[in-house]
Amino acid sequence: MKKILIMIIAGLFLLPGYSQISRKAVVYLKSGAVIKGKLLINDDQRVKINSSGNEWVFKASEVDSVKANPKSTREREQTQDYFFDTSFGVLLGNSGNNQSAPFSFTSSMNYQILDRLYVGAGLGAEFFDESYMPVFGQVHYKFRDTKFTPFFNLQAGYELALEDGNRQHYVNYSSSSSYIYYPQTNEKLNAEGGFLINPSVGFERFTSDNFGWFFSFGYRHHQLNYSGEKGYKLETNFSRLSLKIGFIFN
Repeated sequence: MKKILIMIIAGLFLLPGYSQISRKAVVYLKSGAVIKGKLLINDDQRVKINSSGNEWVFKASEVDSVKANPKSTREREQTQDYFFDTSFGVLLGNSGNNQSAPFSFTSSMNYQILDRLYVGAGLGAEFFDESYMPVFGQVHYKFRDTKFTPFFNLQAGYELALEDGNRQHYVNYSSSSSYIYYPQTNEKLNAEGGFLINPSVGFERFTSDNFGWFFSFGYRHHQLNYSGEKGYKLETNFSRLSLKIGFIFN
């Protein structure tokens, strides 16, 4: 039930993306002016269009015609200074966990600070021996302003434990040792989470000016910390290959 609730909450991040989809158009005014952009409203009362971040509203009587904007199959007109993404994937390459390929789901909101450079923040759900919520900041750089472009992404943050630890620690030690405490084999450790870092590279493909998809692969390093009675601490480190596919909205 808890895992289902996590996915429902994280899935709500998809809603802003769908609400932003609009079509490209060219508005021809009776004054002779021509405006290209995203058509927001076109009815018998008014015409509203977003051009380069500015919204223009005209009375229907001022408009001569509205036509679809023919676009290049390669170039993409970037008018939004933000994008939302959501991704699904697996984390491969470490056998120190009961899950050989843990599932990972993340969503983030990103804002442009320089040409093709974005910063953002996000969260998600990941399932190792326990369920965790990664909370992270990220830097995203696109190499070209085209519909198909490679990119570099860097995430850094913290894994928040969402449930009690399932790990038990078994250690062979001399019964004569009375100075070091180890948890009993029937004692579960408490999951405390740990930091994460994930550089990756990939490519993205926009099928319209508002929607695209991407694939990425990278290196994921993260800690999962545990604690037991009498101050016992266990720190585990994982290095994995991250493989993800996702969707972009703006």
